[in-house]
Amino acid sequence: MAVHCEESAGRRRALTGVPGMLAALFGALAAWLLGSPAASAAAEPGTCRTGAYLSDLYGLDPVGHTFGARVTVWSVCPRRDLDPLPGAAFSNYNDDLEKSEPALTSEKGMFRDVVRVQGTFRQDWGVRAFPFDRHRIEIKITSRKEAEETRFVPDNEDSGVNEGIAPPGWRITGFRLVAVDRHFPTNFGDATLPRGKGSTRSRLLVQISLSRSDPVIFWKLTGPLYLMLLIGTATFLLPSHSEELGMGEKLDSMQSRLSLLGGGLFVVMLNMQQVNTVITSSVGLTLIDALHLLTLVYVLLAVVATVLSWRWTVRGGDPERVERLHHRGAVIALAAYAAAAGAMVAYAAYVG
Repeated sequence: MAVHCEESAGRRRALTGVPGMLAALFGALAAWLLGSPAASAAAEPGTCRTGAYLSDLYGLDPVGHTFGARVTVWSVCPRRDLDPLPGAAFSNYNDDLEKSEPALTSEKGMFRDVVRVQGTFRQDWGVRAFPFDRHRIEIKITSRKEAEETRFVPDNEDSGVNEGIAPPGWRITGFRLVAVDRHFPTNFGDATLPRGKGSTRSRLLVQISLSRSDPVIFWKLTGPLYLMLLIGTATFLLPSHSEELGMGEKLDSMQSRLSLLGGGLFVVMLNMQQVNTVITSSVGLTLIDALHLLTLVYVLLAVVATVLSWRWTVRGGDPERVERLHHRGAVIALAAYAAAAGAMVAYAAYVG
């Protein structure tokens, strides 16, 4: 009887230990699977180190919102099937893209692919600070694979720019690669993707920073404004209250000033039209537009001051007092104009 009880107790202890052993076994197996390379590859997307070399830059066209470039792009992947370049889309190319066949090689257990591309790319240029404008133009390379499968990893260390390729009047101030995710509101008919949630793909941005390096163009476009401004101001500084001058001669001098200021308005408007053929801006005013408007305000105030002085003189006002007001007002107005114009130019050159 005692022997039978001991055997029953042994069987119960053995049965009790079986679930524990199974749990420990399954736990160890799960830990091994989660820590294995296959599990890591399934949990994280494949990454390909991608670089670019800009060998030529040409045809910068802010008016047409395009630029031309020749660039060599390469990718280095741990597996050949992760290579994003064969099917990659250059998303902002215009209509003349030339793309070489992929050059695949295997080096130190990694797969390298090299593609050379040349063409015209679309770019949204902002010229509000012209001619002190700075730009960041981009070549956009989008993978055709889901971001969960493969991602671009920028190789900025090996990427670079060919020396001396900046077009005349421009300076290349920076170059870098940036990887971002681009979400599309469609799955492009891929049945393996959930419907209604779209598709997310990795995108590589080849960013080129530019600035203009021809300050002479500023004086070409604004020189007529300043010349007219100085001539108009000088007419307020000429003496006109001499006792030898009759009333008619005094009024004639004011009318001559009005004629000169009217010609100045025509010069400003004509120069503004010529500027519009050089630069365009779809949104807001450019720096040159603002300077033209400031000059128009100055001339209009000068016309108003001349008309008021003419009416004052006709009604028997003191010409000597009018002249003092002219001198003082001309100096104050010129100083205010210089301060406002200087602030606009400084903001465009160093901030905008």
